[in-house]
Amino acid sequence: MADKQITVAVPEERVPEFYLWFASFLSAERGAPPWGGRRGRGGPRHPFGDATAWSAADADAATWLYGKLAPPAQALFDLLIDAPGERRAGNEIAARLGLEKGAHGVAGILAWPGRYSRKLGRELPLATEGRDDGGTDYYMEPAVAEIFATARERAKSR
Repeated sequence: MADKQITVAVPEERVPEFYLWFASFLSAERGAPPWGGRRGRGGPRHPFGDATAWSAADADAATWLYGKLAPPAQALFDLLIDAPGERRAGNEIAARLGLEKGAHGVAGILAWPGRYSRKLGRELPLATEGRDDGGTDYYMEPAVAEIFATARERAKSR
């Protein structure tokens, strides 16, 4: 079945949150809710419902995921891998990565990593948190950053 183009108005300050929701929607099973967990400002931290957290035992899966990332998504992962636990504003990330769409572009590049993570039954490796100014912070927990730092080395040596 062909994709259907849909246009919908979203409040400017909630566009990053919408992109994260849409990534969850695309990665959810047909007919399933886009995500589980409590909805709040900026959406749930990991909008993947019952998906499991990344662990050291997921080295092969993490390497596969990292290797599947498009260059902008790899650049985002690299930025967060190299600053474990450090929250970075969407606009700051966009400026560093040269994304024309600003913070919206950061959220938008998470669609495919979200699909891949869901396929693996894992949470999106990146976490988000709403900001008081209406923006979104992105970060990678230190343990997850360590897993993906190793995955990056393995993927690039192939």
